[in-house]
Amino acid sequence: MTSVTPIVTTRRLSLLCAAVLAGTVLAPGMLHAQTSRSTSPSSPPSTPVRAGFLVRPDTVAVGDPFTLIVTVVVPQTARVEWAGIDDTTAVVAMRAPVKVSSAQTAGAPELRTERAEYEFAAWDVGDLPVGLPDATVRYGSTVTRVPLDDARIVVKSVLPGDTTLHQPKPARDLFPRTVPWWQQWWLAALIAALLGLLFWLWRRRRIPTAARTGVIMDPYARAIHDFDRLDRLALADAGECGRYVALALEVVRGYLVARIPSAALSLTSVELLVEIGDDARIPHDRLLSLLADADAIKFAGHAVSAARSRELALDARRLVEHVEAAERERRAAEAAVRAETANAVRAEAQRLVDDARRASRRPKAGVP
Repeated sequence: MTSVTPIVTTRRLSLLCAAVLAGTVLAPGMLHAQTSRSTSPSSPPSTPVRAGFLVRPDTVAVGDPFTLIVTVVVPQTARVEWAGIDDTTAVVAMRAPVKVSSAQTAGAPELRTERAEYEFAAWDVGDLPVGLPDATVRYGSTVTRVPLDDARIVVKSVLPGDTTLHQPKPARDLFPRTVPWWQQWWLAALIAALLGLLFWLWRRRRIPTAARTGVIMDPYARAIHDFDRLDRLALADAGECGRYVALALEVVRGYLVARIPSAALSLTSVELLVEIGDDARIPHDRLLSLLADADAIKFAGHAVSAARSRELALDARRLVEHVEAAERERRAAEAAVRAETANAVRAEAQRLVDDARRASRRPKAGVP
């Protein structure tokens, strides 16, 4: 590093003052800010360097931001290296990276004015040095340092003047712990849920099985219900004539299985006829014809018209109605036989009672 005596001339002093004033513009509220002395780093006559700095505001509170503006006048081809404070735990710490701007010096085309703006915050009280490292100016093989150790800041305390008279407030009670409602009542909710479950299980055990499964519909009522539902679907009008006939036959088979205990839905048409046998309730010819037509449609793929499908569905309904009428007649005959038998039993019992009464009224032998 080369150090030479500064060049002090009237022209250069005027240029320095113009550069400092052009690079550091004071706001109206900061006119009382501290201005540093002009420093004249040692440099050869061919490398004039002038510098100045400004701290605004000059007095702050702890933690408040303040700005340090450094202005240097250097040759056009010189390079200025601005240092910073990397220690974040320092008494005076940087709040943001340095902002550097450059402009040509008025009245001196061979010089330029470079301005660096630092933003700091102080974390202690008193007259504190900023502690900013020196700036470095490199001009060819010459290196010149611009000392900034004179930059200081006054930090005032925010405490009252006499802290010994300050009486602290009494300590407050601890904040009550706020417990959510679900944490307060979860045990009660769990007990209520368990009691409800036990009550439901007890009621379910007391209700008979038939009541839980619902009322069993009469086979004839279910068949008529299924026929009505099938008619509401209007499958014949939708072009599903074969499906219409097949579903009608399934209703008939379900009704017959309910009326004949030995029959099952898994039986074929021939097996179903064998199981029915010579049951007087069922018209065998009509059932055989209906099963043959339905099997030809389902398994042989015979085409059926809408009118014919309605006729077959109507035959299926009439077959069920015929079987149900025969079943009711059979039940009525059985009921009549049971009633007649019961009446005969009651009459015989009454006759025996009357005979016993008459026998008890006859005079005994040898009694006058």
